[in-house]
Amino acid sequence: MGRMNRSLLLSWVLLAACGASPPVGSDAGASDGGPGGHADAAGPIEGDAGPGLAPDAGPVLGDERFPLQARFPEGGAYDPVGGAFYVGSLEDGSVHRVDRATGAETVLFTERMPGTWWTLGMHVDAPRRRLFVCAMDDMRGVSAEDPPFVGRVWEFDLERGERVANHDLSQAQPRATCTDVTTTRDGTLFVSDREHPNVYRIADGVVELFATDEALSSSVVGLNAIVPTPDETALLGVVYLPSRLVRIDLATREVEVVGIDGSFSDGSPALSGADGMAFASDGRLLVAFTSAVTTLEPVTSDWRAARARSVNVPEGMTDVVLAEGAPYLLNGQSVRFAFGREPDPFALVRFLGR
Repeated sequence: MGRMNRSLLLSWVLLAACGASPPVGSDAGASDGGPGGHADAAGPIEGDAGPGLAPDAGPVLGDERFPLQARFPEGGAYDPVGGAFYVGSLEDGSVHRVDRATGAETVLFTERMPGTWWTLGMHVDAPRRRLFVCAMDDMRGVSAEDPPFVGRVWEFDLERGERVANHDLSQAQPRATCTDVTTTRDGTLFVSDREHPNVYRIADGVVELFATDEALSSSVVGLNAIVPTPDETALLGVVYLPSRLVRIDLATREVEVVGIDGSFSDGSPALSGADGMAFASDGRLLVAFTSAVTTLEPVTSDWRAARARSVNVPEGMTDVVLAEGAPYLLNGQSVRFAFGREPDPFALVRFLGR
């Protein structure tokens, strides 16, 4: 994998919780992408009722399943024009395309610049035919003067299948990291930073600090997925662990914690937290925890308060991807990556939970 192996990501997370500096590790092997396929799932899995979980969840996973060759895909997106999913890789920083009709998987991009590259959250701006990908280079051990991570947003032209821009977040924050990216209807990009309590804005190629607030920070792992509300008055973001939902007003830049009626946590396995999210076609917000999916409905139209209802799912979920109105869960197994464990098969799986 470059300069950091999987087990050191866990060390980094645990040391961050204690306020210590992470160690520098050795190289590990990278994985090349390969062809994929479309296969049936083993069958629906019943919802397991527990504290704060819906007792009548019924089957939560459907038969439609896309096995993935991408290793530890933390984030995904869907292009409705091209009819394809896109996923990244924590292991080698590649970007993969998965044809929804056939399941065929190809590698769209692999960074050739030296470094230890991760790809995380991503977003498709379908009208502009753009794919935006959060990427990070682990710079620890290169030199004492280097920042520990370099956060970037890669911009791809989906018609040409080429990277056309490489946005450097250090323009706004010297040690910025990139966890997720989204756009509003006018094409403005907003980017979350896991290591700092910041949200960045990119417009006309210029990166600037948009909002900063301690509500966006965490003692373990900070701000993760972000999405605009349907009326685009605010961004909603999830802090991974301890998990919470935050609202960033797009007019005032005010940040506040959303009041949630119900459970908004995931107790197992260790280091589980709120990861990816997406708005369903009916206006509900789906949040993927490591082994649960929480559905949020607004109590107030401005999303300052919400009701939560959760169902258990198989361990390893990292994102929710909406395709043609249907939600899919990305089984990317970032916690297994952090612990250096061998993974189960990676896949995108149709989510049926209500």
